[in-house]
Amino acid sequence: MGFELNGFSTSIGGISWNKTTSSKELFTHLLFFLESKRILVNPIELEFKDWCIESVLEIKKQLVNITQEVKLKDFDADRIRNLVDACNNYLDTVTPMNLTGIIYKKDGRWEDLSFDRAMKEFRASFKQEIEKIEKRYRLKFHKIIPEEF
Repeated sequence: MGFELNGFSTSIGGISWNKTTSSKELFTHLLFFLESKRILVNPIELEFKDWCIESVLEIKKQLVNITQEVKLKDFDADRIRNLVDACNNYLDTVTPMNLTGIIYKKDGRWEDLSFDRAMKEFRASFKQEIEKIEKRYRLKFHKIIPEEF
């Protein structure tokens, strides 16, 4: 966190400033948040569609909220946009599915092929963007996003 001078008064004296967040700090916090999301890192054999949707909506909300904390450079804005797009694509695919209850895996694939594709595309998109963030800011995502799920 840094500080940005935004005012200086004379006679009595005084300086005012705003706290600023760097892009690296923003992405450090974002990666920590994403490490907590089971939809990205939980290689389990069953899921609840509603929990997955709830998790993706929470991720999407966080992505939009963090854009208010820092002035984004083009690279940073592109990463956030791509992650939001991945959320929207997942929601567009999964929301209309008439799946209730538990969705199981059979032979390494979700029993519903559309759900299987949505999960794989969502995780692959996030993994790709996280790798770009890690490389750019020398950060580390401390969880594994499974490729087989």
